[in-house]
Amino acid sequence: MRMRWMVVFAIVGVAMWPCGASAAEIAGKWVAEVSGPMLLEPVYAHVTLESTGDTVSGTWGSNTVKGSVKGSQVTLTVTDAEGAAAGELTGKVEGTEGTGSGTLAGLGRRPGGAGAGGRAPMPQEVTWRLTREVVAPAKPREINYEPKTFQAYYYAGNKPDIHIFPGDIVHTWSVDSAGVDKNGKRLALGGNANIGPIYVEGALPGDTLVVHLIKIEPNRKTARQGSRIQQFGVTPAYNLAAKYDPRFNGEYQLDNATGIATLTAPTPALKDFKLQMKPMLGCISVAPPGFEAFTGPHLGVYGGNLDYNGTVSGTTMLFPVFHPGALFGFGDGHAAMADGEVTQTGLETSMDVTFSVDVIRGYQSQGVREEDNDYIISFGVAGSLQEALKTSTAQLATWIKHDYGLSDSEVALLLGAVMKIEVTELVDPEFNVVTKVPKSTLAMLKPVSAK
Repeated sequence: MRMRWMVVFAIVGVAMWPCGASAAEIAGKWVAEVSGPMLLEPVYAHVTLESTGDTVSGTWGSNTVKGSVKGSQVTLTVTDAEGAAAGELTGKVEGTEGTGSGTLAGLGRRPGGAGAGGRAPMPQEVTWRLTREVVAPAKPREINYEPKTFQAYYYAGNKPDIHIFPGDIVHTWSVDSAGVDKNGKRLALGGNANIGPIYVEGALPGDTLVVHLIKIEPNRKTARQGSRIQQFGVTPAYNLAAKYDPRFNGEYQLDNATGIATLTAPTPALKDFKLQMKPMLGCISVAPPGFEAFTGPHLGVYGGNLDYNGTVSGTTMLFPVFHPGALFGFGDGHAAMADGEVTQTGLETSMDVTFSVDVIRGYQSQGVREEDNDYIISFGVAGSLQEALKTSTAQLATWIKHDYGLSDSEVALLLGAVMKIEVTELVDPEFNVVTKVPKSTLAMLKPVSAK
């Protein structure tokens, strides 16, 4: 059972500083890491401390911090939204790091309420660590990133290939789903190898990673598409009766100048067939929760092989963060692809990609979301189309209620009037459905931030 969010929001702490320490020595931004026997993995929080004389105040996650300095000992009290505090922590801080141990209540507590039966949970033994937050450059950087690693599976244990800061603009490229680059050289295993992962400084579990896709463009002249409809796209009877030609050539010639793809060796029936290109990323992700690991074709709340043909230049993707740094990556470029990826491929090719990132601290949605010029878009991934639709719709409703303060009845009426549904993935280990609402409709509402 994952309990990473159950700790850092109700803490009373005591830390030992060297003799003569003052509150000013702990002022600034920190990252808190708390571990305990009831936690399968550490719990993290952003900590900001300020000082006035011998007093300390600030925030710990979404909560308020107050404390004082007495000689070499500093006492910090962190209370949650209900004003509750629990536990005692002792330790020391030297330079840019602090460590200690103690007890904490709230290990089994969910935000917004007490434990089972309404009773406050008993304190648990914990250890803690504070480290100074890495300082961002004075100005965002432009980075030309040449990928050195390609991962064909999503896993928090993959070592970051590069560290970036929010606001940095990154120019890079990705191999195709078979691991082949723009020069036709195979650099990675097939099965949707992704670049990275990329470590985003300042991103912690409980945050949201925001990825602005500035440019996605094929960097070679050819793409290849499958020519067999997969089992979930048609009836079993059709599949049994179909007589596919094993010599059929699914290669395309790509023209970025005109945005048109044409078959390299068309059959007489397809000699006039042309396709408007819409370059997209089939795979885009953060590291999945906990110790989970998934191969490249998989998809879930972390993203992965979403295969949404709306993940194009100019869109913004939002991912829940499950690990420090988010561990972001992407790959599986398509020059174009129909809804559902019914042939288990798009027009597979390698891509040049330019992107930037931001971090929304202290807020996390249930899964992946997207925005383009016209819609807000919610992804739902599950083992069936029906469950994927339910997941997507529930997240979209929750998103709108959070941002616009609508009641359940109000959001139901809105979705029932304007929501659109697209099936994006039919042929991978999980199904993906997106639901979306026009921004023109949302413009009629007042955001919570403006009320």
